[in-house]
Amino acid sequence: MNDTIAALATPAAPAALAAIRVSGPRAREITDLLLRRPVSWLPQKAWHREIWDDEQKLDDVVLLYWRQPRSYTGEEMVEIFCHGNPLLVDRILTAYFSRGARAALPGEFTQRAFLHGKLDLTQAEAIADLIHAGSLRSLAAAQEAKEGLLGRKLAEARATLLELVAHAEAYLDFPEEDLSPEVGEDMLRRIDRLRSELLGLAGTAPTGRLLREGILVVLAGCPNVGKSSLFNAILRQNRAIVSPHPGTTRDTIESICQIHGYPVRLIDTAGHRTAEHPVEAEGVRRAEEALRSADLIVHVSVAPEPPASDPFLPPPLLPHQRLLRIANKADLGIHPERRSELCISTITGEGLSEVDRLLRREIEALAPDAAAGGAVNARQEASLRRATAALERASVAFRTGLACELWCLELRSALQAVGEVMGLVTSEEILDEVFRRFCIGK
Repeated sequence: MNDTIAALATPAAPAALAAIRVSGPRAREITDLLLRRPVSWLPQKAWHREIWDDEQKLDDVVLLYWRQPRSYTGEEMVEIFCHGNPLLVDRILTAYFSRGARAALPGEFTQRAFLHGKLDLTQAEAIADLIHAGSLRSLAAAQEAKEGLLGRKLAEARATLLELVAHAEAYLDFPEEDLSPEVGEDMLRRIDRLRSELLGLAGTAPTGRLLREGILVVLAGCPNVGKSSLFNAILRQNRAIVSPHPGTTRDTIESICQIHGYPVRLIDTAGHRTAEHPVEAEGVRRAEEALRSADLIVHVSVAPEPPASDPFLPPPLLPHQRLLRIANKADLGIHPERRSELCISTITGEGLSEVDRLLRREIEALAPDAAAGGAVNARQEASLRRATAALERASVAFRTGLACELWCLELRSALQAVGEVMGLVTSEEILDEVFRRFCIGK
């Protein structure tokens, strides 16, 4: 990290302003080479200056200096606020590159912040989630992780593990001092309690996936039951074509939306039937594929007809899937056998508020940990699972009277796995996987 990096930190599009970041030991030196009027470089003070490339004026800018270690990266850092013309931005960056800076890699500013101890790896990952959050719930979860909620929980777990390892190694060093039953029972209780806590954290991974990728809600049923009308009603816009003729929807139509702050990928599908036309048959095949991937299946039928008349049968639910049944076209009447069902009309609006309530209930059941915050990602879950497996083996070894060296080794394995989540134990491969998700300039 002896080189100086530079990159645009705002979107590469015309705008009122653009922000360029320069971080590294030569950040001030290179900036001085582009100025005709020097600055005193007082930290966190703004200067209005002209930036020049030899004899050519590039732009009027505002400069802001951050002295290490109080900058975002923990290094010397200069921020340049210029007019938001992409041509101007390119010329300013080229001037920096020609004087010794290099283009920053995706996520390199945050990676340097991590390597300088400004944040742990869970906070670094949360910054990427914060940038990409597509819903209020996703945003709140990312903000809590960025503020260190997950990191604090892991730090407490790691402190407990360090104490347990210290006890075990003290016993190894002084085997003549027998481990009293009281001390042994206390260690077992702490191991089991810690394992339970880490399992709970690992169990939030499905919620984390849903918050990052969106909850897949699929509307399915026979042709002409009003799936597209319900799709439009949920979105509150005419996104799908609605027609009284069966087979109007011949492909899956996906729209990204928020439902009570949760990110949702809402999919309208072709009506389920034996299709003669190859295009419609492909639409039915895609509908079946969407059903296999769905988190929530909304089975739409018609209220005036008895349930037995509906030939569509949802596929057997997978363990993570949920099913919601809705009978549409209640404005045309409600069959007696449908009285206990949710009957709605997308024409009159009858029952749509109840649809909204039930969608919220089902989505909250799919993502139960969203309100508590701290949902982990796939990388973190894998390390936490390794930690809990090691703790389970340590507990079994302790209870069955195996040599202290064995369960001490398992405690150390758990300690390393927790350290991987926090970034205390890292490899170049892990860091590449984490920071490749970032945009350039962050």
